[in-house]
Order: sequence, then structure tokens, then C-alpha cells
Amino acid sequence: MALKSSSRGISGIVSILLVFAIVSSMPPTNGALRKPMYAPGDKWVYVLDGSLGGFPGFNASQGTFHLALVGLVYVNVIGSGIVLVNNGSVSAVRVDSRATGWLNGTFSVPPVGSGQITGSFTTTSTAFWENHAYHPMESLGTTSYNANVNLGITTPLTLSLRVNATTSYSSVPPFELDVGQNASAAFTAHVELNSTFTAFFQTMTSQNVTDVSSTWHRDVLSRENVSVKAGTFSAYKLNQTLGSFPGLPSGLAGGNETAYFSNDVGFYVKRTAYENGTPSAEMRLRSYSYGAGPAAGISATQVLLFIVLPIAVIALVVVLLWRRRKARIQGHASPPASPAEDGQQVGGKDRAR
Repeated sequence: MALKSSSRGISGIVSILLVFAIVSSMPPTNGALRKPMYAPGDKWVYVLDGSLGGFPGFNASQGTFHLALVGLVYVNVIGSGIVLVNNGSVSAVRVDSRATGWLNGTFSVPPVGSGQITGSFTTTSTAFWENHAYHPMESLGTTSYNANVNLGITTPLTLSLRVNATTSYSSVPPFELDVGQNASAAFTAHVELNSTFTAFFQTMTSQNVTDVSSTWHRDVLSRENVSVKAGTFSAYKLNQTLGSFPGLPSGLAGGNETAYFSNDVGFYVKRTAYENGTPSAEMRLRSYSYGAGPAAGISATQVLLFIVLPIAVIALVVVLLWRRRKARIQGHASPPASPAEDGQQVGGKDRAR
């Protein structure tokens, strides 16, 4: 009887944990976009395709060019940090991004003519995101393009760009949004831009410091299945303000983007940047992995349940086997009844009759 009661009690606990794990793993009924819990080592790799029609600091009257760029983008969560904002400290998440790839295109110089451009590019950035809606508060980025221009003779073309920006927000918009909902946040950005451009053995440098006040906006348009090299994912289609885009010079990043965010991935599976209404670059998820902490799309409660539930099942099996073995041992250890006692019991019953 005790064995059955104990087994039923443990089975009941396991059943409750199992139901709770299933319910907690289901998407919430409100707030379709779930805020990820990033941890050091989280990483996303993207395939990048884009085009460039100008550089910050380059005088278009000296020539025009069109460049296609192809490469890879690496986004890595480094860890937590502290950012000073308005004489106060704000908790942040440090994220490093790097893009590398190849350039190919044309360059036209009147009255010389047109030529081919081939080369490579590298962009790196370090950003600190506030940990409520993951908007950048501080960012430092560098971009370098190294190419050769063939106009009968081959000449080098190089661009070096460095951007340092700090951004403050009037309020932090909600991250959890459902289809048909939107969010906005007014912000002020202080941007320092330094560029050096060398072409046809002439070097042009520029330095700009500016303060920009604007509004970030996000619309959740729909929920769709998006297929990329990493797989097919259920994602939320977003139309939002574009702040920066790996591979593009920071001085050109602006306008808006169409982005697909997946709760399963914990980040974007696809992004398309637009400049003046024309697509200028696209990122598609190639692979992703998580660091030592909980997966970006999994809550701490779910992780705890995934640990506790198997332990509870193992404990149930161990208790059942131990009690069964104990019952067998007790059965073998009990001494058999003596013949005299058997006879007395039988005789007693006969006399009672």
C-alpha cells in the first residue's frame, strides 16, 4: 500500500511538471515578439549581398561608381557592460559585429571613361545595447575598402571610415509586440564621422560632427515562414527604422529596413535595407549557435524545467525499483510457519466446529 501511495505521489509530481513545461514552452498569447535573453557566446552568421553608389567624403563630381559587395557577417554577443548616460549608469549588452567580403563594379571618370573595380572590404563595430528593447546606446565602427581600378592602367582605390556614435532615448519602447502593433521612440544621436578616400593618387579627408534628433519606429506586419540557408523559421515581418547595417558605411546607413525576427533563433533570420526606397543590402541567416547561458529563444523557467523534469523521472524509476527490491528481500527473509502452529490452528478450527 505504501509502495502504491509513494508511486502515485511521484507520478503526480512528474505529471504536473510535464504539463507546466508544455504550457510554458508555448508561445505567449500576447506579445508575439519574445524578448531574448542573450548570453556571452551567442553567435549568428549571415550571407551578405549589397551595392554601393557613393562614399561619405567622396565628391561625386570627380566620378561615379557602382559597386556590388558579397560577403559574410558575424554577430557575436560578448557580455554585459555599463554605459554612462546623462550622468547615470545603464546596464547594457555588448555586441561585436564584423563583415568581410569582395567588391566588384564599375567606376566612371569624365572625360577618361569607365573601368572595372575589384577588391575587398572589412567592417567592424562594437555596440552597447540597452537591455530592455536592445537599442544601441554607444557604437564604434570602422570600415575599410581596398580595390583596384582598371582604366587602361591599374590604380588603387581605398576608403577608411571611422564612426563614433552615442544615442539617448526619451523612452524605451516595448519589445513584445504582436501582429498589427507598433512602437516608437524619440532619440538624439551624437555622431562623429572621419573618412579618408584615396583615388587616382589623390587623397581626400573629411571630419563631421553632428547631432541628429529623430524617431525610431517599428511595425509588426505579419507572421511568415522564411527559408534561408540555416533552415525554415517562423518569423515576424517588421518594417522599422534602419540605424546601421553591416557591410555598409555607417554614414550611408539610414532610411528603413524590412526585417524578419524569429523567436526560435532569438534574432533576425533576414534583413533588407532600403535607401531612398531602393534595396541596397540584404542579410540572410547562414548559421547560429548559443553560448554558455540559456538559448536566446528559451526562457530561464523553461531551462529549469528541462533540467528538473528528467531528474524527477529518474527519481521515480529509482524509487520504484528500490521499493520492489526491498519487498522481495522482505519476502525471502520471513520464516515459514512451524508444523505445530499449523496443526494447532487446524485443530482449533475443528474444535470450533
